[in-house]
Amino acid sequence: MIMSMTREARPRAATMRIAMISALLVLVAAVVTACGSDGGAEGQVAASCDSIRDIRSYRYTINLKLKTPAFDSGGPSATPASPLSAFADALQALFSDLKLDGAYRAPDRTQAVLRFQDEELELRQVGDKSWIRVENTWREQDPEEEATTLTPEVVCRDIVDEITPSLANVDSERDTINGIEADHYQLDEADLTRLPELLGTNPQTDLPEQFRVDVWLAREGRFPVRLDVGAEDEDAQGNPIALSLFMEFRDLNDPGITVEPPVLSSPGR
Repeated sequence: MIMSMTREARPRAATMRIAMISALLVLVAAVVTACGSDGGAEGQVAASCDSIRDIRSYRYTINLKLKTPAFDSGGPSATPASPLSAFADALQALFSDLKLDGAYRAPDRTQAVLRFQDEELELRQVGDKSWIRVENTWREQDPEEEATTLTPEVVCRDIVDEITPSLANVDSERDTINGIEADHYQLDEADLTRLPELLGTNPQTDLPEQFRVDVWLAREGRFPVRLDVGAEDEDAQGNPIALSLFMEFRDLNDPGITVEPPVLSSPGR
């Protein structure tokens, strides 16, 4: 844990953990992709990730949560009963509960506060400079240390783009999310036949008992205003395991959103 490391090692370890989030997102994408069925070209639903770049400013939240006995027992289960169980075992070295609150101000100002387990770190970027805060200490990052963390655009390209072809035959409902008019699509009985293969488990493995995908696409711009993915199952001992991913936009084009360079500690302090 960062708390147990020397002060010099903490920022680098934090940067490594940021990189691990990308690996977590890849595995989430594998589960979500497996849930989708092939949709025809006619009536196909598409999201526009590029339109996120047209928003002048916004705030966002991304939550990733994994519930598995592996986090309680300190090790992976011996005989995974489902692909979700195997998926949980593969992630136990990462995060059981990640919360990210971020902000963006065009053209080049970003902020992200990440909270996981008992730790917190913050990233800021203004132009070509970036900083990282671990505990209460800020430092400027070297270019080779910089790592990409979760952003709405990353989630859109890696997950939402994989979901939308499966929505061709799904009826949508109009909804309003944080003042944004949106179309709400829901998948809860998707084709999961390729899930064991994508997660590297036995093809005969039982599939998750419950799986749902909810996505809200803005009526103007077609970017994902909100995404809510959840899967639940049990391991071989009957213990509950669950995976959830939540993302939401808010405060679009709010002129009050600002991201400023942090005040760095004086040398020697």
